[in-house]
Amino acid sequence: MASQKKIFIFTDIDLDGSMSYLLFRWFKNCSIPVITTRVNDFGKTFGGWLAQNNPEIYDIIYILDLDVSNECLDLVDLPNVVIIDHHDTHVKNKDKYKNAKAFIKHETSCAKLIYDLLHKKSDNKLTDQQKHLLLLVDDYDSYNLKLKGSHELNLLFWNYQGSKIHKFVSDFYDGFAGFNPEEQKIISFYKKKIQSIINEMPIYEASIPINKANRRVVSAFATSCINDVADHLIDKHNAEVSIVVNLESKKVSFRKSKSCDVDLGKLAKALTGGGGHTFAAGGLVTEKFLTFTKLFKPV
Repeated sequence: MASQKKIFIFTDIDLDGSMSYLLFRWFKNCSIPVITTRVNDFGKTFGGWLAQNNPEIYDIIYILDLDVSNECLDLVDLPNVVIIDHHDTHVKNKDKYKNAKAFIKHETSCAKLIYDLLHKKSDNKLTDQQKHLLLLVDDYDSYNLKLKGSHELNLLFWNYQGSKIHKFVSDFYDGFAGFNPEEQKIISFYKKKIQSIINEMPIYEASIPINKANRRVVSAFATSCINDVADHLIDKHNAEVSIVVNLESKKVSFRKSKSCDVDLGKLAKALTGGGGHTFAAGGLVTEKFLTFTKLFKPV
């Protein structure tokens, strides 16, 4: 894992995936080519990259914060591939890899797992501001939300224009020292936007048997601020499972409360042909999903 090795990184497109990449930049102290993708798009992304590149020219190809153990197993199980992830679904499948090296374990975030793997082996030490950024990302990804600024950092991230990961690295390469005035304006604007969406949207509810128990499922329509709408349904409407439907993109997003034991990845696959993780998943509006929505009534 020396810095002179030729490295390529694939990582999740979210805040934790970007922080995972930034940790490699910090500890390797060099620029590293990266592609971001979603777990449901990884096969297409990685397959397209393989069609244009020879993976053997790289000493290490890292795959971060992505469960690639199912449909993509044959693509990634290469001797120069290193997979680092923390998702429950991946932990269950970590022994599937025969050639790739896998560092897969339960952890609050992939970034926290990567820090634990790298910091003792590197001569580079993180500053207090860099550690603070890591703590904020870990707080958000684990959804503890105990640290001031973690929710706002995620909000800022999703409102970046262009390449989110490169903007994040540029803005926070030195770590977190508070939000500058421009970032504060962006955060304030989108908080008002979220509140406006929440105030105006109709909400629907149903009691649905899942895993031999009736679950309170609450749903709404939204075309932006999807995560915040989903969180609102859980926090303010006591949803065990929240579903947000984007009619413009024809996408469906699933989230759940911390106490709910439903595997959302399986639920999304069954209803929308999609997938994801235990606590967050998504798919597309399908005929089966449309039939499912008939169970809901206005709140």
